[in-house]
Amino acid sequence: MKTWVDSYTFDFPWETVVQAAYRKYPTRHNTNVKTLDTLERRCGQNGSGRVLFSHRLFGTLWNVPALVINILGFNEMMYIHEMSECDTVSKTLTISAVNVSLRSLFKMSEVLQYKVHPEHPSKTILQQHTVMSVHGVPLLGGLLETMILNSYESVISKGRLAVEEKAKEIKKEL
Repeated sequence: MKTWVDSYTFDFPWETVVQAAYRKYPTRHNTNVKTLDTLERRCGQNGSGRVLFSHRLFGTLWNVPALVINILGFNEMMYIHEMSECDTVSKTLTISAVNVSLRSLFKMSEVLQYKVHPEHPSKTILQQHTVMSVHGVPLLGGLLETMILNSYESVISKGRLAVEEKAKEIKKEL
């Protein structure tokens, strides 16, 4: 099992970053996301007030070597289940994602939380926590975890670039 934790500061207000996070796909920075379906979106209540709940399904192409695809016998298209909760009172967007595809081989769960930066209210801080584990392939487990984590770190930076780009577009719209 591998864990990855990081934070990043966007030089945009929380409201802009949240819009950008929801609108970041499609993007030229991460062309492996091929499909994005919103399965449910509804308003509800939590302890602090009204919350927007969303449930989405992503279809992504992973850059996995053909040899690995053939050995393990899976399709190149991978699916990711995402649930989000946007609380406009506490100004917190929490996104939880987990892979649907290949769950018998590995599980990757990710939590992203966007909040107003505590020291710079005109900025937004993203805190990201990911846990990934490979199982069922004892001889290849460590190698697969390393490959997946390396690919993941590249996707993370591309995702942040996409949010930055969309935030700039939104700022121009205002």
